[in-house]
Amino acid sequence: MIAAFVRMTRRLGLWFLAAGITVAIIFISVFIYKYTVFEPDPPPLAACESLQVVLTADNGAEVQLHECKRGDDSWQGYEVWLHEPHNQYWQRLLTAELDGCMTLGVADNAALEVFHSAGRGHLNVARSSVIYRDVDGNPHTLSINAERVVDCPLD
Repeated sequence: MIAAFVRMTRRLGLWFLAAGITVAIIFISVFIYKYTVFEPDPPPLAACESLQVVLTADNGAEVQLHECKRGDDSWQGYEVWLHEPHNQYWQRLLTAELDGCMTLGVADNAALEVFHSAGRGHLNVARSSVIYRDVDGNPHTLSINAERVVDCPLD
């Protein structure tokens, strides 16, 4: 009976050891992915050309539209980033392949309008809303609305 208990304890210990190693490998993989691939370099550090800058109503943040070229296989497309100039914080909002046109507009104080002529499946929204802080440190929310148009409106 004691030998059976020892075997069971040994099997249970090996199972917990295997589970621990598996969780550690997954955690390390996610950590490496997040800090190497997940969020690319912001536009000033990448091969990007600024196309349009829209200020929020409180002037706490800028929404910037860029045409970027990234990667070894030369992906080229549009990227929309939120930039908080007072603390140099960047957040990527959406990307789209370079197909047709894209422009930005502000519908009201809390909504960003993205006008694009690409297909719905070509627009990759990273965040549907974003929280940013103004110069005084007060949080504000900006929602992103995408609208498909034939010709993009110009500011």
